Amino acid sequence: MGIIYRFVANHDSAVKQVEELYTSAFPPDERRDFEVFASLLADDSVPFSVLGAFDDGGERLLSFISFWELPGGMMYLEHFAVIPQMRGMGIGRTVFSHFLDEVASTIVLEVEPPVDVIAVKRIRFYESLGLKLWGDFAYVQPPYGSDKSPLELKLMTHGDVSQPMLEKAVAEVRRLVYGCKASAE
Repeated sequence: MGIIYRFVANHDSAVKQVEELYTSAFPPDERRDFEVFASLLADDSVPFSVLGAFDDGGERLLSFISFWELPGGMMYLEHFAVIPQMRGMGIGRTVFSHFLDEVASTIVLEVEPPVDVIAVKRIRFYESLGLKLWGDFAYVQPPYGSDKSPLELKLMTHGDVSQPMLEKAVAEVRRLVYGCKASAE
C-alpha cells in the first residue's frame, strides 16, 4: 500500500476524518476541544500543523501527526494516531519515520508513564525509532481547559537534545501550546 502525505488545512475535506480519529483515539483530558483544534489550523499566525497520511488514492486518512514549531527549531509532537483498522500493521512506524526524515528530526513529545503494558509498549515503539525517554524529568501536562485535568506524563525526545534544551522546550510548550504564563509546574 502506498501512502500519500499532505498537510491538512482547516478547509480540507480530511478535517472531518482527523476529528473522528482525534476524538476517538484520545480521552478528553488528553486533547483540546476540536473546535479549538480547528481554529488553530485556520490561524496562519499559529505555528501548529497537521500532517496526514492517506491511502494511495489520497482520500482515506490512515494516520495523522499534529505538531508545533517551537522557537529554536525543535518541534513539539502533540498527537499521533493511526486508524484502528490499521494498527499493528506497520503504518505507525512508516508514518513516524517519514515525519522524522522529512519534517522534523529534533522533537519532544509526551507519553504516559511506563506503569502499564500499553504505556511500556508505546515507549518501546518510540525508543525503537531513536527517541530517548527522560525518565527522571518531572513533567505535568497542563490541562487543555478549565473542565480538564492536568496529567503527570513523561517526555521523550529525538535528536541531540540536552537537559537545558529540554527545559527551554518545556517552557515554550507550556506558553505556546497550553497558554501558561508561569514556567513553574
